[in-house]
Amino acid sequence: MIVIKTRQPDPELEQKIRMLLEREHIEAEQISIASWEKLVLPGLTLDGMTHEVSCNGRKVSLTRLEFDLLLMLASHEGQIFSKEELFRAVWGQNCDDTLKVVANTVSNLRKKLAGCGSFIRTTHGGYAFVSQKENDPS
Repeated sequence: MIVIKTRQPDPELEQKIRMLLEREHIEAEQISIASWEKLVLPGLTLDGMTHEVSCNGRKVSLTRLEFDLLLMLASHEGQIFSKEELFRAVWGQNCDDTLKVVANTVSNLRKKLAGCGSFIRTTHGGYAFVSQKENDPS
């Protein structure tokens, strides 16, 4: 994984993640807020400045929420997040439909990234981002 740092993180996403950390009484050091320009993974590139995603060189159109959710997962590769944690971090609020909203957004992301591989793994505790290297059976 290659991370190219930038000077200014996305203030909106940073605020949402900080709200999650405060609610969960988690120290900011435990979940670092990604302040980067590009995140380059095997088969997948996220551009933090333009909010563009490319999959094996093909541009993928994502909504802002889909991008933020993918960013949250990809920048914490292997870490399991519950649906509630993801909802609070990305949407920044509480809602009765939390589980449905996160599940639907993950489903949409999987469809849009179908040509890239299976990056988002469903686990017993929620969801985790797994690099393409870990998905290879060889």
